[in-house]
Amino acid sequence: MSEHHGHITDPGAYVGALADHVVAGGGRLIAAEVTDIAREDGKVSGVVAGGETIACDAAVVALGVWSGELMKKLGITVPLESERGYHVEFLEPSAMPRAPVMVASGKFVATPMEGRLRLAGIVEFGGLDAPASRGPVELLKRQMKMTMPGLTWKGTREWLGHRPAPCDSIPLIGALEGVAGAYAGFGHHHIGLTAGPRTGRILADVISGRRPNIDLAPYRPDRFS
Repeated sequence: MSEHHGHITDPGAYVGALADHVVAGGGRLIAAEVTDIAREDGKVSGVVAGGETIACDAAVVALGVWSGELMKKLGITVPLESERGYHVEFLEPSAMPRAPVMVASGKFVATPMEGRLRLAGIVEFGGLDAPASRGPVELLKRQMKMTMPGLTWKGTREWLGHRPAPCDSIPLIGALEGVAGAYAGFGHHHIGLTAGPRTGRILADVISGRRPNIDLAPYRPDRFS
């Protein structure tokens, strides 16, 4: 593995650490369902969440595949689909690779995590509401037994996640036309964990009135209108 590569061994802990950093810097963390962006005279005035309106003068729609409904309320329709991804985690395995390994013949990647080995590599277009399919999970388990026949483990965990996929495969990043103070930052398909920080930096520049060092024209949130 190159010294310039790496992987995150616990994505949940990583995101939790980011949240703790924001709070330590004076930010406020609110766990609630966002239902609307409040506006006055064509400008953002607050975020409607959990039955209250949190006052603000700028708001970023960054809800992944769930961003579509909120964007409609802001006047923009986005052709957005869920790329449903599956993985299986093998808890306390008897052996662990030292780095992520792609097994091309098995169509999966095995990634060493904290106390577990994760197998992933499935894409399914199935929307947000359909129940999880068994086929992808069983495929991963079969491939594990074929590829690592001597491996043992103490338990498994299964997961289904929704990746935000715009129809042109390009994220939506930037200011929304017609609503001052409203911005978008979603649609990164499979690479949100790595593209998210860069998107955050770009939006911080735009919101603060600084010119980002990238042409945002291809990422315009209103390009489907």
